[in-house]
Amino acid sequence: MYIETVEKFAAVGQHKADMIKNHLPAFFIGAMMAGAYIGFGDVIMFTAGAHADPSWSHLVMGVVFASALTIVIFAGSELFTGTAMYMAFALFKRTASPTDVLKVWVVCWLGNLAGAAVLAAIMHAAGGGVLLGDGSATFYSIVEAKMNGTAMALIAKGLLCNWLVCLAIWMCGRTENDAAKIFLIFWPIVIFIASGFEHSVANMFAFSMALMGDHPAEVTLMGAAHNLLYVTIGNILGGFVMLGVGYWAQEPGFGHEAHFRPTRGSDQRSR
Repeated sequence: MYIETVEKFAAVGQHKADMIKNHLPAFFIGAMMAGAYIGFGDVIMFTAGAHADPSWSHLVMGVVFASALTIVIFAGSELFTGTAMYMAFALFKRTASPTDVLKVWVVCWLGNLAGAAVLAAIMHAAGGGVLLGDGSATFYSIVEAKMNGTAMALIAKGLLCNWLVCLAIWMCGRTENDAAKIFLIFWPIVIFIASGFEHSVANMFAFSMALMGDHPAEVTLMGAAHNLLYVTIGNILGGFVMLGVGYWAQEPGFGHEAHFRPTRGSDQRSR
């Protein structure tokens, strides 16, 4: 029923594993770019939401943050949250080993962190914009709340977030129409931001900006590490289980590799 999309994304996962083996610096740079692109989404999200009416602020923030995943998909870059789904299909299709999956996740996560931190440093040098200016009270209050979430809440919010992010990517993979892709990206991203779910890469930028600024004592490096640990676990579960296992299990012959044909030449544009 979804065989073509599964095969396409399994090929993307295989391609990422091959990049780690053969072109690690290029993959890491691509991951840094994705971290920066998501950071740009944070910039416009916090800027637009800082002075919006409280009854509309979450919706406004969700609407503008959809730009971040749009840039990642159309520009091409290596986003950790998307690899949670891609590598699931590659693993199930046996075109990537468990070690390959872990390597892709670790390198991509670290690259995203580096890119987010670099963008934050540049933004800080530029004055910090609204985030560290007249919108800093709102920005720091959001960051502080993120850092003080319980482990279970952060895992659940991370799962819900990446279920929606990978759903957006999944839907984009089922059409070749670029205008349709932009529209399909929009709704899941609006839902996850407006609902207050947690995206590890977006948090990497927000925490970097907050820690570089004149932050309250409650905003700490340990708080950032606490959030990123549990949100990352949730993001992996959201992409790997909810999308990867969910769509793999719907195929006839579920669990039998013979059901699938090796695919070559699939669209492997990084997302």
